[in-house]
This record gives sequence, C-alpha cells and structure tokens, in this order.
Amino acid sequence: MSEPNPRGTEPAATAADSAAVGVLDVAATEEGAKAPKVIEGRSPGQLAWMRLRRDRTARGAIWVLGFFIVIAILAPLIEKVYGLGPTVNSPDLLDAGGLPLGYFGGIDFSSDNVSGHAHILGVMPGTGWDIFMQFVYGARTSLIVAALAALLSVVMGVVIGIVAGYLGGWIDQILTWFIDYMLAFPFVLMAIAIIPIVNSHLADASGYVAPPERMATIIIVFSLFGWMSTARLVRGQVISLREREYVEAARAAGAGRGHIMFKQILPNLWAPILVTFSLALPATVTAEAALSFLGIGVEQPTPDWGRMINDSLRYMQSDWTYLIIPGVSIWALVLAFNLFGDATRDALDPRSSR
Repeated sequence: MSEPNPRGTEPAATAADSAAVGVLDVAATEEGAKAPKVIEGRSPGQLAWMRLRRDRTARGAIWVLGFFIVIAILAPLIEKVYGLGPTVNSPDLLDAGGLPLGYFGGIDFSSDNVSGHAHILGVMPGTGWDIFMQFVYGARTSLIVAALAALLSVVMGVVIGIVAGYLGGWIDQILTWFIDYMLAFPFVLMAIAIIPIVNSHLADASGYVAPPERMATIIIVFSLFGWMSTARLVRGQVISLREREYVEAARAAGAGRGHIMFKQILPNLWAPILVTFSLALPATVTAEAALSFLGIGVEQPTPDWGRMINDSLRYMQSDWTYLIIPGVSIWALVLAFNLFGDATRDALDPRSSR
C-alpha cells in the first residue's frame, strides 16, 4: 500500500505555483503596458509638409528655386570670388563688329585671355560684359521685385478682403464694387502708362532715375494692380468663417472687431493666402521681365533678364547663345514657381490624394 503524502507537502507546492504564476502575470502586465505605441497628433502644417516632401515635383521645384535664391542672396560674394563685376567692360574680347571672339559667345573657362578672367557663359556683344555676372545679378533683380510686389499685393488683398467679408453691409458693397472697378483696368497697359510718368517726375535734371527709385516704382505699380484676386478670395473665405463657433465665443467674451478679424479669423486663412502668394510670384517675374523687355522697366546699369532678351534680338543670327541664357533662366524660374505653387495647393488640401 502506498503511503499518503506527508501533511503540508501539497499546500507548499500550491503556494510555489501561485508565486510563479504571480511573477508571470506581473511580467505579462509590464510587457503589455509597454506594447502600445504612442500616437502623436500632427498639426495641419505638419501634414501639409509631409505631403509636400513626398511630392517629387515639389522637391524638384524647391531645388531649382533654392538655386536661384542662393545665387541672388550671395551675388556680392559670387562677384568677389569670381573676380569680375557685371558691368566691367572688356572690349578686347570683341571683334571689329562688336561680336564676342571665340566660340559660343566667347565662352572661356580659363583666364588665359586678354581680360585675364574666365567667362563661363561668354560675354555680351557690344559691351563685353560678363554674361554669368549679368545672370547672377539679374536673378537678384527679378526675385527682389517679384517678392516685394507679391508680398505687398497679398497684404493689401488680405486686409481689404477680411474687412469686406467680416463687416458686410454697405462696407462690403463699396469694397466689392471697388475690387470689380480695379479689375476692369488692363494691368499691362496701366503699367506701361504709369511707370514712365512716375519716372519722369523722379528724374533729375539730366533725366536720370536712380535704380532703387526705378525698382520701387515698379514694385508699387505691381502692388496697386495685383491685390484684387487675393481680396476676392479672402472675402469669400471670411464670409464662411465669421459665423463659426470660435468667432461667436470671441464676440460673447467682448472681443473687438479688430481682434476677431486679425487674431481669430486671419490665422485660419494662412493656407489660401500662402497658395495665392506662391502663385503671384511667377506672374510678377514674367510681368517685370516684359516691362524691361519693352524698355520701361529696369534699365542699365542694373542687370535684368528681360532687358538682356531685348538686347539679344539684334544678335540672334550671329550670337544666339546670348538669347538662350536669359530666356531659359526666366522659363526655369517661372516654371519652378508654378510647380511649387500647385504642389503647395495640393499639400494644403486635406482632400488631396497626393
């Protein structure tokens, strides 16, 4: 006969098993507590930036725009390193007819020439100015005029659009009528008519207008006739936002009209404003180049791509490379701005699948 187990053996085993199970439960609980991943919320700006980074077209446009912006900002440094200014005459590099010596407009990557400097894009016919430095400072001229004119026009349009959309009533009617009235003016014809008149008043006794004054005139004219589309867009957005809950809460808290318009409503308009600004830049670049091409924009000695195209028309058959450089520069800059503006609009649209 088998003897019964000694008293106390089974309870001891049960206690040990319970302790082991307890340790496993604690370990499982700790492991389970560490398992869930932390979910971080993203703002609309972060989501838009993620969509923009995934867009290959946007990345390519950013690289092109970055190239032009960098050379425009570092133009004085580039001139110092390059060792040649944009308006340094080199008549020894031209033949008797004023055409560049050598091939492809006088392109020379070495300094073993009459001028003692390299000319990586050749020289301008008639003057011998270095085309590379004209290209660098021409980018600076185009970007300064485009950025300031687009910024001022967007600011004017935002202010007028917010006031018209929020206040409504007779103020909205007057401002809307004024917007439609300004849209009736043909922009190019008005610029052609106004800029020479303003420059004639700014000119000195000899008829000379300083380059900063001439550029300021172009920027102001562009701003005065470029804000209407932004104002209409902002007005429509404000009409839909002025009845939102946060606006009603601000009114109930005793906030003034200025606070509600520019502290409560304006931060919710940054997406359409940013898209409008990015799409206004290429239009301004094109308009500035067109005015300079017609001879009423930026004049010498200020480098400008539009005027370079105008000057190159006389040498299309004998020196066609002179036309290609400013033409391709304007095309690349405007295309990059347009592609970046379209990509920005898609990135800021929550319904976009890109």
